Amino acid sequence: MATQPSEGRERGIVLILVTLILVAVTAMALTLARDARVEIALAVERADDVKLRGLIDGAIERAMAEVRAEQDPGDSLFSPWRDDEANFAGMELGEGRVWLLLPSPDPGDGRELRYGVRDEASKLDLNAATEQQLLALPGITQEAVHGILDWRDEDDDQRDQGAEAGYYGTLDPPYQPKNGPFDSIEELLRVRGVDAQMLYGEDHNRNGLLDPGEDDGDGSFPPDDADGELDRGLIDYLTVFSRDLNRRADGSARLPWGSTEAQALSQALTSAGASPQYAQAIAETRQRSNQVQGLGEIVLRSGQFDPAQVAILLDVVTVAEGDLLPGRINVNTCPRELLLGLELEAEQVDAILEARLQPDQDLSSPAWLLNVLEPAEFATVVDRVTTRSDQFTVHAVALLNDRPRFRRVEVLIDRNFVPVRVLLWRDLTPLGFPLPEERGEELP
Repeated sequence: MATQPSEGRERGIVLILVTLILVAVTAMALTLARDARVEIALAVERADDVKLRGLIDGAIERAMAEVRAEQDPGDSLFSPWRDDEANFAGMELGEGRVWLLLPSPDPGDGRELRYGVRDEASKLDLNAATEQQLLALPGITQEAVHGILDWRDEDDDQRDQGAEAGYYGTLDPPYQPKNGPFDSIEELLRVRGVDAQMLYGEDHNRNGLLDPGEDDGDGSFPPDDADGELDRGLIDYLTVFSRDLNRRADGSARLPWGSTEAQALSQALTSAGASPQYAQAIAETRQRSNQVQGLGEIVLRSGQFDPAQVAILLDVVTVAEGDLLPGRINVNTCPRELLLGLELEAEQVDAILEARLQPDQDLSSPAWLLNVLEPAEFATVVDRVTTRSDQFTVHAVALLNDRPRFRRVEVLIDRNFVPVRVLLWRDLTPLGFPLPEERGEELP
C-alpha cells in the first residue's frame, strides 16, 4: 500500500503532460489553419489580380484597335472611338466586365459622361498655351497664369504676379523653378498660385459626375461649394502630350511655303484637287512674298475663301518647321472654354459649337470654320487649331463578376506609332470604383 501515492502522482504527471501536448497540438493546428486561410486568401487575391489585369489589358487593346481603325481624315464628336455606350459600357470580357469612361467637360451636347476614349487634342497644351488661353480656363487666377508662364520660360524675369528663383528659394524646403517645359500636369502643384483645389476641383473620384459627397459643402471630403455644379478643376482641360503631325492626311510631306517655288505650289495644289483658279491665286500670293506669319495670312492675302479650296491649301502647305506641331487644339472636340481662349467672341464660339454638331458638316479640315467665321477671324485661329487627334487617354475600369473586386487605370496612347504606343500608365484604383450603382452600391 505504500506505493499508491507514488502511482497517483505519476498518473497526474502523465495527465498534465498529455494535456500540454493536446494544447500544443491544438495551437499548432489552429496556427496551421490560420496560415492556410491566409495563404488561400492570398492565392485568391493573386488570382483576382491576374484576372483584373487581363480584363484591363483587354480593354486597353480594344481602345487601341478602335483608334487605330479610325480612317476618317478628321476626328470629331461623331468619331466611333469617342462615344459608344453599347460597346464600351459594361463590356463582358472573360470573368468580368469593363468600362471605358470618358469624363470630360461638356463639348456642347449637354452630356456629363460618355463611354469611349478622349483625345488629348481636345485639351489645352500646358507648354504651348498663351496667357489668354490660360486665363479662359475656369477657376484659374492671374497669379496662377503668371506662375505657369514664369515656371516654363527660360529666363529669370518675374511677371507681375509670377515667381522665379527668388520666391521658390524662400520656401521650406526651397527648390528651383523648372525654367523649362512641364513634364506632367501634376507638376503644376509646384507652381506659385496653383493648389490642389484649383487643379483637381471637386471631382475627387475623377468620374466626371457630381456625386452627393462632392456637393455637400463641408459635410464630407472633398471640399466643395454645394452649388449643384461640378468644378472639374484644371486637370480636365490641360495636357502635355498633344502634338499633331506636320504632314498631309495621306502621310506625305507638306510643302514649305518659304522654300517652294510658286509654280511647284500651283502644281501640287492642282494635283491635290484645287481648281486652276485657286492654285493660280496661291501661286501669285507666293510670288509676292515668301515670308508670312502663318497659313491664315496666306488665306487672307489670296482673297480666296472657299472652304473646300482652303482645305486643300491647309493640307498641302506648311509654314512651320519640323515634323511635329505641338499644342494645336482640335476645334471639333474641345470644350467651350478652349474656344473662348482663342480670343473669339461668345457668339462666334456658339456658332462653332452648333455647327460641329451637325452630322452633314464636313469637319475634316479646319477650313470648315470659314462657314461660321469671317476670313479675318478665321486667319487669327487657323494656325492654332487642328481637326486631327493622335494621342488619347483611355480610362479603363474592370470589375469581377463573382465578387466586388475591381481595378481602374488611366493610360495614354499614341496612334502615330505602329503598333500603338503606350506613353503613360497610371493606377487610379485608390480613387474608388467610379460607378457604384454598377456594383449595387449607393453613391457616397
